[in-house]
Amino acid sequence: MSGTIITLNCLFSPSRIAQRSNLSEGSITTLKISTNKTVDQLRIMIRERWPHLFEKVPPAEFLLWKINDTEGVISIEKQIEKFIHEERLNETGMPSHELISTLFSEPPPNDKINV
Repeated sequence: MSGTIITLNCLFSPSRIAQRSNLSEGSITTLKISTNKTVDQLRIMIRERWPHLFEKVPPAEFLLWKINDTEGVISIEKQIEKFIHEERLNETGMPSHELISTLFSEPPPNDKINV
């Protein structure tokens, strides 16, 4: 799948737990990226698209997580509900040097949060 363009549904999570109750489907953004790009290039895309959200976040604190199969959770709404209630989603850290193709060997589902 090297070099394929995939679409990722990304949920931007507030660092303060109290703000998580404001999460909704509107908190998700969709990004297209080539699978031969690195996770760091995805972070750059996010920073460029929403500079006001991430301008003061040091790179070491700007972490991305791949959301894997969420054990029977069948919709974005249910994924957000679990996240609001501080339930862990089945997630894997996305090191900045990794290729997107390493983490997404198949196109991710478009009806779930992917990152």
